[in-house]
Amino acid sequence: MAQGSHHRRGVQLVTRAAQVLGMTDWERHDGDPDGLRLIARTFVWARWLIVAFGLVLWVYRPVDWLETYAAYLPGLLLLLALNGYTHCRLATKQAVTRGWILLNATVDVFILSGAVAAGGGFGHSFLHLLYYPQLAGYAVVLTSFRLTMACATFVAVLYLAVSLTAGDGIDTAAAEERTLVARMLVMYAVAAIVNIIARFERGRWSRAVERERDLQREQVEFSQTIHDTTAQSAYMIGLGVDTARAQAGDTNPELAATLEAISRLSRSAIWELRHPIHMGGIYEGRALSSALSSHATSFTNVTSVPCELTQTGVEPPLSTESRGLLFSIAHNALTNAFRHAEASSVAIHLACEEEELRLSVLDDGVGLPADYAQRGRGFENMDTYARRLGGRLVVEQRGAMGGATLTCVIPTERG
Repeated sequence: MAQGSHHRRGVQLVTRAAQVLGMTDWERHDGDPDGLRLIARTFVWARWLIVAFGLVLWVYRPVDWLETYAAYLPGLLLLLALNGYTHCRLATKQAVTRGWILLNATVDVFILSGAVAAGGGFGHSFLHLLYYPQLAGYAVVLTSFRLTMACATFVAVLYLAVSLTAGDGIDTAAAEERTLVARMLVMYAVAAIVNIIARFERGRWSRAVERERDLQREQVEFSQTIHDTTAQSAYMIGLGVDTARAQAGDTNPELAATLEAISRLSRSAIWELRHPIHMGGIYEGRALSSALSSHATSFTNVTSVPCELTQTGVEPPLSTESRGLLFSIAHNALTNAFRHAEASSVAIHLACEEEELRLSVLDDGVGLPADYAQRGRGFENMDTYARRLGGRLVVEQRGAMGGATLTCVIPTERG
């Protein structure tokens, strides 16, 4: 019983401490991985700049380097190793977490403090300035103002200890303690200002994400509503027209032609309704290949033209916007094959390569006329979608299957 009571009391104390520091407000999950990678890249290139500065000093004063800068060498080598490892993580697209960035920033602070001590402590002319970007890094990564101030206190106390103990210490006769206090106050000011700005921007980002989620939920509900109402009605109309066409036979050629045109128009309407229906799956998080496979099956069922999806490679992580735009390009290409190409067979190919993703729609129809780009807005829209993805649209008037081939090529990293 006593051990259980002590355990509960310990948990309560830890929880209370976390609440005081504001750690309960700290999103431990990586809500903005792109933002974290940007911060990590900034840290990496700032370190490389410091290393380059050290090399310039060595080249500029090679004779005095060992005597003057030997004390900085251990910290420089540690910085080099840590930065190289972090750069490799970024280059290989490994996950970057808040904890990893904070660990790097803390190691930087200790390396910097060692450099300040090796440089004579408080008397060094500029090394203390490097504390400020480190504090800005803490302030950007941490969501809690209290925790940011705690980190600023840690850095200020560390700098105070180094200033008092390293080199000649503080010359009170020269009123250097005032300069020391001013530098520490600037540390708190930098941390506070950057954290307030970061919290404001993070709030804007969170609200934007929430609005996007609301829109996605509305899109999903809209697609379900279309599926349950309009699409069913269009299907029944088409079925009725096909039945009337069969009953009319060939006794009245004009009536048969009219019913055939209405039937084709109803199938075209049903096909267009499949776009928002399957787009709902995109907003629900379905992979692009899965949505395209369902769309190909629907194309076959609606138009009676065989269509199948083939895929090579593993589909990379794609944003909802990217999947939606690629899906719309495929839908427009299929629509062109159905309405204008007189195709008897259509194929969709998704090629996932290391550097780029290629989405192709091929048919065995009559091909494209020379002025295809001026006919309607379909090709213009597909080209716009491709450019929004940072890629390009390649149109072959006579492709591998004999008809048109439309290919959207985008860089994988922009997916």
